[in-house]
Amino acid sequence: MKRWSGVLLAVATSTAACSEYNRDAVQENNAGMSMMRAGRLADARDKFQRAADADPRFDQPLYNLALVHIRQHEWGNAAEALTRAIARNPRNPEYQFQLGKAQFQQEHWEQARQAFQQATQVSQGYYLAYFWQGLVSEKLDEPQAALQAYTTALTKAPRSYSSYAHLGRLYRQVHEFDRAAQVLREGLRVAPEGAVERGSMHNVLGNVLLDQGQRDGAVEEFVAATREDPEMSEAMFSAGYTLSEIPERRQQAILYLQRFIEARGGNAPREYLDIAQNRLALLQTPGAH
Repeated sequence: MKRWSGVLLAVATSTAACSEYNRDAVQENNAGMSMMRAGRLADARDKFQRAADADPRFDQPLYNLALVHIRQHEWGNAAEALTRAIARNPRNPEYQFQLGKAQFQQEHWEQARQAFQQATQVSQGYYLAYFWQGLVSEKLDEPQAALQAYTTALTKAPRSYSSYAHLGRLYRQVHEFDRAAQVLREGLRVAPEGAVERGSMHNVLGNVLLDQGQRDGAVEEFVAATREDPEMSEAMFSAGYTLSEIPERRQQAILYLQRFIEARGGNAPREYLDIAQNRLALLQTPGAH
């Protein structure tokens, strides 16, 4: 299961809120935020619950309560708190979006999709909700829906770097290699140096070029991926294995395969490490070509 991603911030209570909501509820909510910042999550949870109970119109304490549950990976409790917050304020797209993520963590795919769709209905420019709709569609093995969702995310936010990486990978998955290469090259053009998604874009583009029989170009992309992300074991393996099939680049192949083995294969399946070790032994055998 994917780890929770993104920065979550407690909602500050404005001066306007102080006059709009019960004063005791506002004070309990503010005390809860101070406790959450101090890492006193159990105390913060109690304060937010008291604030929510003190004023049935006040939605912010329920959102903040959900943030406490999220920090503790209590996804069901987070979803319940967010559902209550939405009942009090259905026009806040952030509540819908975070509900979708809480449902996603529980593998409640349809509920997650519904929440993300609701977020985009409330705020049509909420590109992250479209992106996560793409993730849900992939989980449901609906590649065309996922392609549409990632494309929409890019339409709303042309600098959504993760959308380029996911869209390019998915186009490759459905064997639309030219489109995959086009998307990934555009992503690399847009994403600045240092953007974490660049390594993935280079790596997927390398695989696309390999699928198209462009071995030298593929190697360049795999090597570029390792420069962007020195810990990307998949790119190390792909670079070494592809280079091993080019006799004049044998020494480079040995270098990348050694790096992959020294990393113990990183997150790659065990069989990749076995393949790399066997290929390296073959390359280092006297008279091997």
